[in-house]
Amino acid sequence: MYTLKSIASRGTMLGAAFALVAAAVLPAASVFADGLNPLTERSLLLSSSAPGFQDTDGSGNSETSLNANGATFALPGTGQNGKKSGETFTFNVSSDSTSRPIEGITFQYCTSAAGYCQAPGNNLGDDRDDLPQARETNAQAHPNSRSDLDVVGTFGESTTATPAAGEFVVLVEGVQSSGWVMEAVNREDTAHSGNLSGKNNYIRLKHTDVADGAVPTPGQTVQVIFKASTNNYITNPGAGSFFVKINTYDSDQDVDLVSGDESVIDGGVTVANMMTDSIHITTKVLETMDFSVGVRNKDTQSVSHGSCDPIEVIGGNRLDLGDVDAEFSLRTDKAYDAFSYWRLSSNSSGGATVYYSGNTLNNTVGDNIDEMGAEGNSHPGTEQFGLALIDPSKANPVFDSENPTAPTPAETFPGTFPSNWETPSMDGLVTGTSYDEGDTPSISSSTTADNAKFAFYETSSTVPEVIAQNNNDVIRCATSKVRYVANIAADTPAGIYTTKINYLAAPQY
Repeated sequence: MYTLKSIASRGTMLGAAFALVAAAVLPAASVFADGLNPLTERSLLLSSSAPGFQDTDGSGNSETSLNANGATFALPGTGQNGKKSGETFTFNVSSDSTSRPIEGITFQYCTSAAGYCQAPGNNLGDDRDDLPQARETNAQAHPNSRSDLDVVGTFGESTTATPAAGEFVVLVEGVQSSGWVMEAVNREDTAHSGNLSGKNNYIRLKHTDVADGAVPTPGQTVQVIFKASTNNYITNPGAGSFFVKINTYDSDQDVDLVSGDESVIDGGVTVANMMTDSIHITTKVLETMDFSVGVRNKDTQSVSHGSCDPIEVIGGNRLDLGDVDAEFSLRTDKAYDAFSYWRLSSNSSGGATVYYSGNTLNNTVGDNIDEMGAEGNSHPGTEQFGLALIDPSKANPVFDSENPTAPTPAETFPGTFPSNWETPSMDGLVTGTSYDEGDTPSISSSTTADNAKFAFYETSSTVPEVIAQNNNDVIRCATSKVRYVANIAADTPAGIYTTKINYLAAPQY
C-alpha cells in the first residue's frame, strides 16, 4: 500500500509548504525521507495506446488472420494491438549505486498514484468482490469492449541491447545490464474500497547473476524495455488513465518487493499514461467503397465548448480519402488529402514526446501503396502515402483542383468561447523536421517548390516515429492538425485499401 506520509507541523508557513511538497513525493508510510530518493525524468512509452480489447487493423483483421500471401495483421507490439502491447520505462536515478548495486526493480500498475492499489481496468466480465479473482480464460477475457490491465507470460531476458519479441532488457545509459529475470504477479490491496481484478498488475525484475546488478551513478538513465510477442505481452486497460509505481532495490531475495522494504534505494514515484483510440483511414483504387466520417475539432464549430475540450470522435475516427465524385477513389493525375486532429495536455515538467505508429495503406490480399519514406513532395502518378503536421493557428491547406497554388486562410474558429479560451496551437511542441512542411496548399503542382511535403515510415508500426516534442515544460493544450496524402500509379492493383494510425504521447516526469 502507498500512503501519503504525515508530516509534523512546524508552526510556520515555511513548515507548511515543506509538508505539502513532502507529502506529494513520499507515498510510502514506512519509508523515511533520508532513506528514499525519487527517480526523476520518468516516462512510459506504450507500443500502443489503444484499449486492451482492440487487436485488429483497419480492415478488422487480427494477428490470427492471414492474407493471401500468408502474412499476419496487427502483430503484438504494434500500434494497432492494445491487447498485446509492449512498454518502455525510462528514468534517472538519484542514488549512487556503484557501492549499492540495483538488484531489483518493480513496476506496480494502479488506478491512482497513491493509497491502496487497485489494478486498472473496466472489464465487467469478472465475478469480482474485494478479493483477487482467478485468472479468466481467453474466451472471457475481453467481453463488451472492455478490458483489464494484465501482464501475461514471462518475458525472457534479451542477449542484446535490442530485445526481440517476447523479451525484455535493462539498459544503463544505453548499455545492457545482464543477469535479470522477470515475473508478474497480482499485487492489489484487499483493503481497497473498490472491486479488484485479480490480474497480474505487478512486475518484478530480480538480478540473479553472481556479478553485481545495475550500477548507475546519480543522474544516469535506466531504461527497461518489454517487447510484446504472441505469448508474452501487457494488455492495456479498457479506458481511462493509470499509474505505474516504480521502485529500485539492493536485494534480489524472494521477498515482497514493495515500498517500505529496507532494501529500497530509489522510488516511491509514479508515471502516468492513458488509453486513446486509433485514427482509421480507408481508401480504395476505384471499384466500390463505403466510408464513415472522420474526426472534428470542436473549436471550428459554432457551438459552445470549454477552453480545451477533447477532439471529437465521429464515426469511429474514419477518414474518407479520395475523389468525392468517384466514391472516394484515388487517381493517377491528382493527389488527395484528408485531415485529423490530436490534442495534448500534460503537467509533466519535463515535457512530452508525441509519436505515430502504423502501416501504409494496404488491402487484404497483400498489396501496399508505397510509404513516403523520408520527407518529400507529393507526386501524382507515383505510389505514395505520407503525413505532415500543421499548426491550426497558422495555415489551413485545402486542395483546390482549379487553382492548386492559391493561398488559403488560417483556420477559422467561429464557436462560442469561454473567457480563458486561446487560439488552438502547437503550444510549445516542436514539430519534427520531416513533418513540418505540410501547410503549403498544393499537393498536385508540377512545380516541386509549390507542393507540400510529407513523410511516413511503415517501420513505425514496430518502432514508433517521433513527430513532435517538448522536453522543457508543461504542455497546457497543444493541438495539431494532421494532413494525410495518398497517390497511386497506373499499375497500382485495384482493391480497398485501409490503414490504422495510432498516436502515442509519452510525458516525462
